[in-house]
Amino acid sequence: MDRYMERSYGLLNLIKTNYNSTLDTGDYQSWNGILKSYMGIDKSISNENYQDSISVIEYMIFNNSNPNTLINMITKARENARSVQEHISREIWVAINKYFLKITDKKFYKYYKKNDPIDFINELTQFHHIYYSVADISQERGNAFCFMNLGKYFERILQSIDFLNVKIDILESNENNLNESYFWKNLLISIGGYQLYIKTYKSIFNVENIIEMITINQFFPRSIKFSVDKLYSHITRLNEFNKPESNSLKFLTGKMKNELTYSSISSIKQDGLKNFVYKIQFDLNKISNEINNIYFYQNN
Repeated sequence: MDRYMERSYGLLNLIKTNYNSTLDTGDYQSWNGILKSYMGIDKSISNENYQDSISVIEYMIFNNSNPNTLINMITKARENARSVQEHISREIWVAINKYFLKITDKKFYKYYKKNDPIDFINELTQFHHIYYSVADISQERGNAFCFMNLGKYFERILQSIDFLNVKIDILESNENNLNESYFWKNLLISIGGYQLYIKTYKSIFNVENIIEMITINQFFPRSIKFSVDKLYSHITRLNEFNKPESNSLKFLTGKMKNELTYSSISSIKQDGLKNFVYKIQFDLNKISNEINNIYFYQNN
């Protein structure tokens, strides 16, 4: 449930980011990489074609045939919430259900067609903010809360990896392209990192600073390090609640946490960003498999 909510929130942020950067630069071909990475489709968007940009946004939000679109992810989140209603608060269920009813309403689709995409995306984003708020203040702090947070922070790490993968060639070059500066500025604004970036680095959008912010900044709530620290915290609590026979899950997460603690932008550059990202994905897969082995497979 939380993975779908977090993934859909990330999709909205990416749509908003790229839309704003295309308005600044006029480079509408940037949608091609996003469609391939997030929707799994190859589609050629011609440069300087505003209507193509609008049609791509409409597809990523409302298309029913692609499982990665917003409407399908919210539908799956609602199905998950309905199946575990006895474990989540009533407020969480109401928040997800209202979101589902809104986005599947045909009148809402007509509303999108008549309004500015940014206003529409901001309205959808409010549903996520309501969900996060009620989950924080209404959900009891037991097993369910820990599993919800595992899903949320797993997805945040994967989104950070996706952001890096979309622009990995740019990030590994020494060029500070103006178009890319627009993209990163809008991205940091949309995920709440712009103010922290300015306070931390006091500079324009430098490639190395962007990598550091997204990967190992311990104060940025959407960085890989921050999310891994949260994973470790909730896995530790699950161990205390359930007393599993094996301590391997806590060990794997702690190892990943320590490696990130002692990573620096210099070590990431030395190993290569692609290798760093691959190692994170590899470690996450091991942790995910171990969660399944300890908490799910043994009950079948």
